Amino acid sequence: MLAHMVGLGYILPEEHVKKAIESVYKYNFFTDFSNHCNMQRTYVLNDEKGLVLCTWPYGGRPRFPFIYSDEVWTGIEYQVAAHLIFEGFVEEGLTIVKTIRDRQDGYRRNPWNEVECGHHYARSMASWTVLIALTGFQCDMVKKEIRFSPKIYREDFSTFWSTSTAWGIYRQKLNKETGKMEHEIEVLYGELDGINVIYE
Repeated sequence: MLAHMVGLGYILPEEHVKKAIESVYKYNFFTDFSNHCNMQRTYVLNDEKGLVLCTWPYGGRPRFPFIYSDEVWTGIEYQVAAHLIFEGFVEEGLTIVKTIRDRQDGYRRNPWNEVECGHHYARSMASWTVLIALTGFQCDMVKKEIRFSPKIYREDFSTFWSTSTAWGIYRQKLNKETGKMEHEIEVLYGELDGINVIYE
């Protein structure tokens, strides 16, 4: 996924990458934890959904597996969700994000504190990658360009963006009369002088 984040594209065979992340979702995403045995920390339980760290779908679970294998960590869930979106599995990625937000709904758990190895644990900042994946935003200051390639709501889309020198709002909307996409980038802070904006 990091290769996508920094604009390198595929550094491994594309079909292998897609199959691997699809398998993580297929085998590790549980829709119910009522019968799930976890001897470690309980970040998900009962009728909740979540992405377990490790599974052995074909058997062979070690007697003493990875100590956290039965846990669910939001930081890993966000990373997997973003990777799914990068690979074109947008619905699956958004399912994981909705699952997290349903658990952190303010009733069951704090929506502003996704506890993992402590309060306000940094791994949950992987949620930022979901924004990058959905917006298709890339910033290359060496080439002096930023680009947008939204994966959702392409005909009426807006998003926050940020670079090292500026931040603002990007909008695109299909003009139904002309059939052409109209793009607007609004700088709310800083400047984009000399930066080429590419729309895909």
